[in-house]
Amino acid sequence: YRCFLGASMAPQLVQDLSCVDHSVSDISFSFLRASYCIFQAMRFAVEEINNATHLLPNITLGYQIFDDCTSSIYIKAMFAFVLRRAQTSSGATHNLCGYQPRVTAIIGPWSSDGATIVSPRAKIVLLQISYGASSEKLSDKVYFPSFLRTIPSDKNQAEAIILLIQRFKYDWIAVVGSDDQYGQYGKHEVTTLASERNICMAYQGIIKAKEGTLKEAIIQVIKHIDSSRVNITVLFATLQLTVMYFQTAIELNIRDKVWIISEAISANNILSEIPNISKVGLILGIAVREGQMPGFQDFLSNALAAQSLSPSNLSQASAESCAQTCIECQSFTNAMVQSILGSNKWGISFNVYSAVYSVAHSLHQLLNCDSGTCNKSRTFLPSELLESLKRVNFTLHNRTINFDANGNLRTGYNIIIWENKSSIDPFRVIGSYTPNPGRVVINQPFNTWAPGLKKMPTSKCSSECEPGQRKNLDGFHHCCFKCTDCPKNTFESNHDCVECFKWQWAPSKSSVCYNKTIVYLRWEDGISIALCAMAGAGILAKATITVIFIVNLKTPIVKAAGGKLCFVMLLALVSGSSCVFAFIGLPSELVCKVRQPVFAVSFTVFLSCILVRSFQLACIFKMASRLPKAYAYWIKYNGQYVFVLLSTMVSVFHSLMLLINHPSSFMRRDSLSDLELILHCNSDLFIVFLKSYIYNILLSLLCFLFAFLGKDLPKNYNEGKWISQSMVVFIFSWSLFALISFSASQRYIPIIQAVVILSSSYGIVGMYFIPKCYIILFKPQQNTNAYFQMCIQEYTKRRST
Repeated sequence: YRCFLGASMAPQLVQDLSCVDHSVSDISFSFLRASYCIFQAMRFAVEEINNATHLLPNITLGYQIFDDCTSSIYIKAMFAFVLRRAQTSSGATHNLCGYQPRVTAIIGPWSSDGATIVSPRAKIVLLQISYGASSEKLSDKVYFPSFLRTIPSDKNQAEAIILLIQRFKYDWIAVVGSDDQYGQYGKHEVTTLASERNICMAYQGIIKAKEGTLKEAIIQVIKHIDSSRVNITVLFATLQLTVMYFQTAIELNIRDKVWIISEAISANNILSEIPNISKVGLILGIAVREGQMPGFQDFLSNALAAQSLSPSNLSQASAESCAQTCIECQSFTNAMVQSILGSNKWGISFNVYSAVYSVAHSLHQLLNCDSGTCNKSRTFLPSELLESLKRVNFTLHNRTINFDANGNLRTGYNIIIWENKSSIDPFRVIGSYTPNPGRVVINQPFNTWAPGLKKMPTSKCSSECEPGQRKNLDGFHHCCFKCTDCPKNTFESNHDCVECFKWQWAPSKSSVCYNKTIVYLRWEDGISIALCAMAGAGILAKATITVIFIVNLKTPIVKAAGGKLCFVMLLALVSGSSCVFAFIGLPSELVCKVRQPVFAVSFTVFLSCILVRSFQLACIFKMASRLPKAYAYWIKYNGQYVFVLLSTMVSVFHSLMLLINHPSSFMRRDSLSDLELILHCNSDLFIVFLKSYIYNILLSLLCFLFAFLGKDLPKNYNEGKWISQSMVVFIFSWSLFALISFSASQRYIPIIQAVVILSSSYGIVGMYFIPKCYIILFKPQQNTNAYFQMCIQEYTKRRST
């Protein structure tokens, strides 16, 4: 029982890097090591499986190999493969029911163009598994239902390239593709991913040229890229085009660039044979992952030895080893042999190897070979073999082989670099790419694989802006920009200039804002200490007066001053003087809310007491006899206390309305200079002055009125002089404050208001209470009932006269 495999292999011999149809005697050939190795990998896998006992026992695999040099050969090979088994082409039929093609499966071809030619024509009767066709187009199962591959899709390769570009922080690249399925779809995938990941394209294009103009087209592309100041170029092209591209770049003196080439040619040592290839710079590549093929090197040695036999023995050796006669291969040089045997890294060769094993495992399942023998009488359709192949899952020398829903092998890539030295194996693996999710890992530091360079070359349309500079787009690409310094009091954030907060400042070209120095009346300042000392002395003086008045409460002078009402006045003055401390130190919301209302209410209490005292004296001596009932009610119901309470409630209500209608924030930060910020209570001084003190001004004017009415009262009861002077000090102090506050700096407003509070408080104490304390302490003879009676009698005589 024999199963045949059809194989479409890359050419092993080419002339001038292109395939032509001439007689062998007229051409000089170049040897392609990779192509020869995949040809032998096919033979090696078939012979290894045929000699195995655990896989397809008693089943022999055969093969028929075609070079896939041109599209005409693709078609010829495809028709040879799909012929009905044991029939010639004349026996072909249109009836496909139960059709058995000549071969079981097609291995290959290498190129995406070849795969897209073969697969649609063979899909009905044959499955196809390619080892090198990586175009993403082939993942479309609607058009290529029977196509599988042991190489990752170009979509994965494009992601590997983009991740590698991001790994080295490039954002200004060029992408060049060849004019075929491989180059067009590869370029498209790279440019699409680059756009999605904010990488700018300096140039993207397909090299199209008619015969004889290819080099001119390459020259135009290279010049265009060079003028774009781009230092990294991605080449998604065929081997022939890539070699010509580098040759032309060397001729045009292109130096010290970074090149990323795709897997189709990245592991082909023919590039290392280009003269002066090292001058173009670093050449990185995406390469198929290597696989282990134990015994393959010995197999190659035997094949080469058989190929070198004399012509008389050649046909016998070919028959025994199933090797085709190759006249040109007899001229192998020692260098060719060493290039084949000098490496044990099998990438594409392993793909061929695993493709053959994948078909063998699917056949093993279909023929029920797990029992140790295969069911040779079992017949199957190509579609059954395809479904079986999609389900295979096995390990081949530590590599897991299985396919996803699109027929792609679940594997990644190696990242390689040319070491710019002439050797059999000039490549060096420096990292890897793994899909789902995509990740690139560089295993070796830069200086170990590029020792001649101090740092990795950069490729940016514009150099990164310095801290404190903004990016201004220069053209259509977001990677191209001009850098400008951020102006004063702004800072750079995400490449833009953002204004600092009001309490911050920044110099030009700054990436941070600095907090301004907060200016306020500090406790340790000299003026603060002086204000505190004056306020403390005033409170102490009022406390002393309170003690004196308590001791002399029953004396006529204290009674004439207001009696117990004097203590209310003194307490109000202490409360008002204590507000001075609220103007010192760092303001807070609470302090800003209460300091003005507390002071206003305190002085309302004091002024109400002065007013009611002036009113009482005028009533006693001038109105009591005229309005006896009203005076009686006033005395009976403690009219003086009721009036003080009601007057105070008016001030409290007014202050509460002020707090409710005030702005939500009671604090403000205003700039004094670029570096200083004053922190103060948020209030419109003029409006606050009018609303908070207009009632107190009204009370003080009424005090003037009643003081005037009592100007001719007995000397000991005549308070008009002292009250008038106290009110003059009060009104003058606050009027002066109102005028100064409109022109003074916010820095000095708390100081001015504290001074006004103290001056008005000291003025009242000095004009109203100190004269009485003087009489109590130094003229006690005037603080007697007899003296006061005498003064009243003198007043009565004067009034009667």
